[in-house]
Amino acid sequence: MRKTIIIIFWLLVPLFILGQNTQFTNQYIFNPIALNPAIAGSGDALSANMLYRNQWVGFQGAPKTLSFSAHSPMRKQNMGLGISIINNQIGVSDETSVIGNYSFKIKMREGNLALGLGGGFIMMNTAWTELRANDPSDELILNNSPTYLIPEVSLGVYYSTEKYHIGFSLPCMLSYTFNSSRDKYLITNDISKYNYILSGDYEFDLQQNFQFVPSVMLKYQKEDKLDLILINKLIYLAKYSVGMAYDSQQKFFKGMFQIQLNKQFQLGYATDFNSNKLSEYKIGSHELMIRYDFKYTIKVHSPRNL
Repeated sequence: MRKTIIIIFWLLVPLFILGQNTQFTNQYIFNPIALNPAIAGSGDALSANMLYRNQWVGFQGAPKTLSFSAHSPMRKQNMGLGISIINNQIGVSDETSVIGNYSFKIKMREGNLALGLGGGFIMMNTAWTELRANDPSDELILNNSPTYLIPEVSLGVYYSTEKYHIGFSLPCMLSYTFNSSRDKYLITNDISKYNYILSGDYEFDLQQNFQFVPSVMLKYQKEDKLDLILINKLIYLAKYSVGMAYDSQQKFFKGMFQIQLNKQFQLGYATDFNSNKLSEYKIGSHELMIRYDFKYTIKVHSPRNL
């Protein structure tokens, strides 16, 4: 039975790693504050965003993500505050992060420069009792794991104007490994494991109420390959947006659509098209995004910023 548990664990490890890497792509597109705390308060009002992602439909125990974020400017104090809550489920493992975000804004000639700090914790646990085993009385699966609390820290810089945005961030700076002999996670600050993220976009005005918005994200980690994410969007009447994204590391395309129902309410949908080995199984992924801007009185947000 012990051998079976070990086999199951190592089968889940690559899924977990791929699921976590994919989160960088998804959060960049739909919930960028999760990757850069300096984005907190970058809008004109309190903004709340909810995202649900069902990845690799058809695989039992495949990753599922539910996230909620909210952030708002503090107008008289040149700062922004926000919170991001993300729950990831894969197999019998459950991980929930709760991160508070703070940004300090500096008014520049053409735009705003924001310096951001994020801090919080991650809750992790594994429901071993939900595994199907040949020997239900095996001591290894009679009890679920305890809930582990792990601290988390992020840093970021964000420069924004009416036409373009540039950001640089270090999300999830702390590293952790599980020590089975001590039954706890060991926390380290290992620079070699930092994820460096550089992102930006630019809005081009086209004729007849169309805008074209290309954007790019570069993610670098010393022990991994450079990841390039390209996104192109076409916006009509500042209400309807269609686009395509490509992730060079995960080898998948993402099609997306967004509609601005009114000045406050937005809906977005995206789906993946795998070009890697998973495509042989015709497994897709689906995402639904809902965003609401409270007491919004100035002008409609551009749908480029999901």
